[in-house]
Amino acid sequence: PAVFLDRDGVINHDTGHLYKIKDFKWKKGAIDTIRYLFENNYYVFIITNQSGIGRGLYKENDVIKLHEWINLELLKENCKIDEFVFSPFYKKSKIKKYKSKKYLNMRKPNTGMIDYLIKKWPINIKKSFLIGDNLTDICAGTKRNIYSERIDSKQNLLTLTKKIHKKMN
Repeated sequence: PAVFLDRDGVINHDTGHLYKIKDFKWKKGAIDTIRYLFENNYYVFIITNQSGIGRGLYKENDVIKLHEWINLELLKENCKIDEFVFSPFYKKSKIKKYKSKKYLNMRKPNTGMIDYLIKKWPINIKKSFLIGDNLTDICAGTKRNIYSERIDSKQNLLTLTKKIHKKMN
């Protein structure tokens, strides 16, 4: 089984177009959640829209560096994210490739990021779930028949994850 997590607003506080390590703040329960999933033999994936790249606010490499740092922090806690996938799509991008259909298909609510992971990893979809903080996240999961729940800012990610895990098993 796998868990697909949105990044901003789910594992970290959403500050808008986050790409700097110094601006990253874990949400309460996020590290414990990832460790719980890791210990319960889930693949853990981050799927995140990153239109800031297409908008020219930061580079793809900035996001990759942030994701590498996140995993270094998680490794200190005996867990990890198996893979980070992001879409730099922005419809008004001055950089042609960031307006391409390829990146649009990756952008949630489309299912491209999930489709990519399903092809790459041996995922049991029936036992998998998705947690996001926006309707676009939930739409992407439900389009792929993945159980999906929206988390609000007051919910604890670990509590929600344990509830879903119990429901799925």
